[in-house]
Amino acid sequence: MSVATELKSVGHAISYRCGLSAAIAHWHTCGRILMYHGITPEGAPELKAQLQYMARHFKVVSLESMVCRLDSNLSNNDSTCSANEIVLTFDDGLRNNLTVVYPILQQLQLPATFFVCPELIETQAWLWNHEMRCRLQALAAPALAELGIHLTGPATVNVVIEQMKKLALQQRHQAEEVVRQSTPDFQPTLDQKAAFDMMNWDDLLFFDPSLITIGSHTLSHPILTTLSASETEHELIESRQFLERKLQREVNFFCYPNGSYDARAYKIAQKTYRAAVTTNSGVLNGKEPRDLHRLPRIPSADKAALTAWRLHRPEA
Repeated sequence: MSVATELKSVGHAISYRCGLSAAIAHWHTCGRILMYHGITPEGAPELKAQLQYMARHFKVVSLESMVCRLDSNLSNNDSTCSANEIVLTFDDGLRNNLTVVYPILQQLQLPATFFVCPELIETQAWLWNHEMRCRLQALAAPALAELGIHLTGPATVNVVIEQMKKLALQQRHQAEEVVRQSTPDFQPTLDQKAAFDMMNWDDLLFFDPSLITIGSHTLSHPILTTLSASETEHELIESRQFLERKLQREVNFFCYPNGSYDARAYKIAQKTYRAAVTTNSGVLNGKEPRDLHRLPRIPSADKAALTAWRLHRPEA
């Protein structure tokens, strides 16, 4: 860690403990949508500390509640925002959202939205990037170097994954098979399973619908900008229909996988969902008309102090 980074970390910690972070966030008087993903059992105490902080200093509301307010404001040409309200969102449908996150939300009585991929729920397959990363990390350095050259050129695990994200769907599937064939003995560890296993339908039906909103994250978590028109339409429309058939409840909200979307995906999201969230960093400050299908979020951090700081500096 560089000296500058360490000093920033110390500053965040002091601001968090003395209440400065909360005071500055309140001064900005805006609405916020927080973005989380998976939380391992080891991360449970940290998540609880963060959510207790949110409950103590802000009003945690459902995504439905915030979208209703934003929608009403748009209809009335009102630029006011949901002052100091926070929405909690968790992407990907990982099983630790049930085993780790949900008990904390229940205890604190905080609403949240879980964005899930019904095809992965059905097949119990991992997100492709999680599987590929774990398989690549299992390779010895010479084997990884040779495979990297075959796939994308000399590269690290992270570079290979990022390059695979840019491939058309069929090409990416072919690259995945190359990785699987190169790692025939791969077996996920218990820690990896805790981090990347998916929820099943019984898990989703277990949630209290007054506390947990289920949203669509496409069928299988592809990068939408790499898809054809028909593939994009299938991923967005069928994922909602699939979830509604299985859960017998409305699915009104969507999350763009990897935050990637183009004009085609955006238009389909507009027609299919009431609102959609992005990975674009930002807050709902009422200073400009708010596009309900391009809602920004604040990325959570591993440490409560940095998450608290991001409530007024999302890009930190």
